[in-house]
Amino acid sequence: MDVWEAIKSRRSIRLFTDQSVTTEALTKLVEAGCWAPSGSNAQAWEYLIVTDPALMKKVLRFSPGLFQVPPAMIFVCTDRERALKKAGEMGRDLMCLLDGAMAAQNIMLQAHAMGLGTCVLKGFDQKAAQIILGMPENIIPELLIIVGVAKEAPQPPGRRPVKEVLHWERWEDR
Repeated sequence: MDVWEAIKSRRSIRLFTDQSVTTEALTKLVEAGCWAPSGSNAQAWEYLIVTDPALMKKVLRFSPGLFQVPPAMIFVCTDRERALKKAGEMGRDLMCLLDGAMAAQNIMLQAHAMGLGTCVLKGFDQKAAQIILGMPENIIPELLIIVGVAKEAPQPPGRRPVKEVLHWERWEDR
């Protein structure tokens, strides 16, 4: 699958089969995340993979966007101390969040290319996740990506045409 096809055909998947995701596949997804660009090359991301159903049930209680316990969870976290050290206050307060989002996109595209479904979630209690998963205070779980084999392939939602969103040189009224 080429990149353009992957971008256009990837969907947010929330319902999965019971099939587990291998350690090798999950590691490959994190590796894809590590190849994302990062401001000042801070690479202030950290990843925590959860496959234990008991732990996932605890996280589920604080995650309104989750409908079921997925086969795997990947928390895309930021190390705020590293971001501050490598890129200053802007790195800590903004760039590491953007970097985490770019890493998440890499993870989701790689998962799609591997035949896995994903959905990225921000709607979870970060502090509760930190406590449940034993994260240090400087490690912030920014995004949660659920991963598994999709139960179904949803149809693509419509997209605004490029001519509605693209501006050249100067912003002009239409």
